[in-house]
Amino acid sequence: MSFFFKRKNSKKKEDWRKKLEEASPVMDSNPLKMFVRSVDTLLGQPIDETLPDGREWPTKPPIITASGSDSTDLRRYKKLCREGIPPALRSAVWITSVVMKSRPYQSKEDTEDFGTLKKVEILDHGWEMVRKSLFSDISDEEAVTIPDFGLDPKEMEAMLVNDHLIVKNGIKSEEGNEGNLSEKAVKGVRLITMFLYAARENLGIEYCPLLPDMTALLLSHMPVSYAYASIREMANTEEYYFPMSKVEHFSWCKTFGDLMRRMYPQTATIMARCGALSPEGLDPIFRRFFVTIMKRDQVLRILDIYFIEGYKAIFRLGTVILCLCTYYLTESETINVHAFWKGVKRVTHSNIFHFSILIKQSYGFNGRTYRSSRSFPRRKFIQKLINYNSRWASSFASHHVLELTEKPVGFVEAEIPIVLAKNAAERYKLADFLPFSFKATKLDLIYSTNYHGRSLQMFYKHCAKAKHTITLMEVLNNGAIIGMFATDTWRNNPKMYGDGECFLFRLKPDPVAYHWQHEISDSIRNITTINSDDEVKTLDDQSQSIQSESLIGQFMISRDTFISLGNNEDGQSGLRLNEDLSKGSSSKARGFNNEPLAGAEFPDFDIGLVEVYQLVREIDGRSIDGEEDVWKGMFD
Repeated sequence: MSFFFKRKNSKKKEDWRKKLEEASPVMDSNPLKMFVRSVDTLLGQPIDETLPDGREWPTKPPIITASGSDSTDLRRYKKLCREGIPPALRSAVWITSVVMKSRPYQSKEDTEDFGTLKKVEILDHGWEMVRKSLFSDISDEEAVTIPDFGLDPKEMEAMLVNDHLIVKNGIKSEEGNEGNLSEKAVKGVRLITMFLYAARENLGIEYCPLLPDMTALLLSHMPVSYAYASIREMANTEEYYFPMSKVEHFSWCKTFGDLMRRMYPQTATIMARCGALSPEGLDPIFRRFFVTIMKRDQVLRILDIYFIEGYKAIFRLGTVILCLCTYYLTESETINVHAFWKGVKRVTHSNIFHFSILIKQSYGFNGRTYRSSRSFPRRKFIQKLINYNSRWASSFASHHVLELTEKPVGFVEAEIPIVLAKNAAERYKLADFLPFSFKATKLDLIYSTNYHGRSLQMFYKHCAKAKHTITLMEVLNNGAIIGMFATDTWRNNPKMYGDGECFLFRLKPDPVAYHWQHEISDSIRNITTINSDDEVKTLDDQSQSIQSESLIGQFMISRDTFISLGNNEDGQSGLRLNEDLSKGSSSKARGFNNEPLAGAEFPDFDIGLVEVYQLVREIDGRSIDGEEDVWKGMFD
């Protein structure tokens, strides 16, 4: 009896303790302690952290309390997003919405973890690994440019600056104007550029006109690691968020036009007449995501819905917005595409445009009355129409030739720091000079006169396992950086070796590469022909021509006392280093046809630092020359 009494008393105490905890005020001053804070990574503007009264948004996870029915919970979740997500919760809700759609197999608890602090370290570490793999040095981050996603990169950068980094709701950001960006805006441009470059190189996104504006909007409310994770998940959700080819893009535009003609024929007629219903005419929606025609807070409201509903939100809201705005356009605003979208912008920025009412009408509500559950076609039908229009898009869309993204050769971070190739500007040029098959490589420093000593013996020793190498050297006379690319292992060899992929170059100043070209001289080509005097060439002439021609094939020469690349009739070299790597010379070499690399005024020069790099594969860090053959030299 005593045992049961104690147990009953214990249960009462537990119930009392729970009631006390529920009645106790929240001690932490931050009501969003467990949610990821929304943060303006782009410009550092403060985010409103207050939650509106009388709304269902929670102060702590979960976002939606389970009701026992997944479909009911999803409807409640969508309804909340349509009403607008509080700015403080946007980062948490946006990424949760995306993960919910990209990982339908995942449990609800694991999905909502992405919106909490549980994933901060994981996502931050993921972005840091991406950043380090792409940007070996701070100079890489400064030198990178926006890739071509279907819009001219320079025009895209200008539009991003004007629409996201200078103008916010018609107000210029601090110290910012189109000719003089604020310090925050400059950092914002660099961050967007790095982000888009990572999307191209790591996520493999080649064509996606919506991506630049989408990136800027995400970074206005999310840490960069969360924004990157969101784009990654969206890219993995095929045909749900954005088109990733030109054919898909034109299919979306054609489908949008078909829906306009079917649902709002009068609006479609006006748009078709002025050219606003063509794929190019729909750029403000399908390339710029409403940014150029609506207020910023309205665009963010569309984004709240878009992350949970995908492309259907663009189609649904886009058709209704155009139908409403067209009603208020003047005749002069329907004469051409530019005037049409300018008129739409005038309406959406006027007092007669109420976005909350538009949302309700878009989803079948008239006041408080639910009008119809069929106010817009279902997703399956829209997708079917998109697939049908892909045939038309394939024939209509001209082949889009993407500009190859300029990318510097990376480098391997090791105990011995690199010096001569650390700056991205030099590595951009090396990437341009290298044969195409070697562009996806990194530089791995294997020899430096600062650490390994200044002698040919040490040079040969540290280059013994590398076949393809880049040798850089500093010219003390004028500060130039020159070098050579070798295609065979440097070694003390009485014979000439190497092949036509060897080349000479100068990195600084005036970068230039001199690649080998095999040109057969006329004297060799006509060696058996009869001259103008009908006399056969003498053997001495023939011998001299053959000897001259053989110089073209002299690539790598290495002895006890020097190494060189290229040669000429006078016994001089394209680039030559003496036995202690302190003196060098450079002259015009047959086949390379180079100028003196250190400049015409310095055919002979003093050498400072010398560095040799082997090439390793970017994907796994292994040498491009393969693994060392352990059996090599067994019977030597």
